[in-house]
Amino acid sequence: MSTPKDKINREVEVWSRDKTTDAILGHAREMRKIPTEAEQLLWKELRGRRLDNLKFRRQQPIQGYILDFYCEEVRLGVEVDGGIHMKKEQIMYDQQRSEYLAEYGIKIIRFTNDQVSSRMNEVLNFIKNQLFKENKMNANSPSPRPRTSDTPLPGERGGVE
Repeated sequence: MSTPKDKINREVEVWSRDKTTDAILGHAREMRKIPTEAEQLLWKELRGRRLDNLKFRRQQPIQGYILDFYCEEVRLGVEVDGGIHMKKEQIMYDQQRSEYLAEYGIKIIRFTNDQVSSRMNEVLNFIKNQLFKENKMNANSPSPRPRTSDTPLPGERGGVE
């Protein structure tokens, strides 16, 4: 017998290789080879279903973006941000990116490298709380809402594709 969560995952396929360009897939593969120290530390805690038995992927391409970590079961993306993410332009870009992904039912949470490196237990507890919230919300929501905002699509946002 299928659970509501299983039904949701079959009805709404957010990611597929058909939607991802070879350039993005290649870039994600390269990023997996050279993680930051903070990404390595967090990956040790997330890999192999170590956190609440949920599968996380690292450097996961989704809708034209690459997420540091992604749990498809609850549509949760986890980003580990370095200093560049404190610049005004990058903050605005990250916000647009999060809004765009939210339109597909994906919630993004962010941590700084310092938070991951020095306060791992707090980071993991926060992720667990978000997993619980997202799992509960997804059980009540059969599909993501349609695009309603002016957030640029990946091909409209400029920069390197």
